[in-house]
Amino acid sequence: MNYNDEILENKTFNIFKQVLFDIVLAICIMLAIALVLVYGFKFKPYEVLSDSMYPVFKTGDMVVVKAQDDYAVGDIVTYSFSSGTLATHRIVSIKEHNGTTYYFTHGDNVQSPNPEDGSDPVEWKKVAEYIDGRTYEQVVAEDNATIDVLTLSDIEGKVVTSIANYGTYVNFIAEHKLLFIAMIIAIWCICATVQNEIDMRRTRRIWIA
Repeated sequence: MNYNDEILENKTFNIFKQVLFDIVLAICIMLAIALVLVYGFKFKPYEVLSDSMYPVFKTGDMVVVKAQDDYAVGDIVTYSFSSGTLATHRIVSIKEHNGTTYYFTHGDNVQSPNPEDGSDPVEWKKVAEYIDGRTYEQVVAEDNATIDVLTLSDIEGKVVTSIANYGTYVNFIAEHKLLFIAMIIAIWCICATVQNEIDMRRTRRIWIA
């Protein structure tokens, strides 16, 4: 390999190395922003696992939630069941019972609990009117298959924004974050090692010359 070929090869590698460096830097910046949002401002990203809130968002979308001191009818919230499973539905009614505030949630794309409405999804305000016309005991006893009854401690936060189709990627990264960190470190080390080898060859060539 002559000197000109080596220069050309080094330029090609430098371009490749710069692209890798830019990718690693972009990933690091995104992770840093995510950490600041999660731990500094209490934002949390979640993947939507069903179409129960369609057309607001669908399976595979990402929702970003933020914890609130209280919630209002119409808010879309992410909450956890006793099993640890997460769901994201709309608050359709709020009731006080024995000194505790209960939030009743219902998916926009889930059939109404009112048997007279049939099985087709109905506008959530109609579901709210139906719930408000019943006592806490009636809702819990008769409609617990379609309505979730929550307390404040069950709610992870209010949905402040959603991004289509990004939930799957966020969930994958969250489940394999150690792998991603290892890949970033490995790419960085490879780039540094190869660059060091190029510098050493260049130094030897100068001494020989």
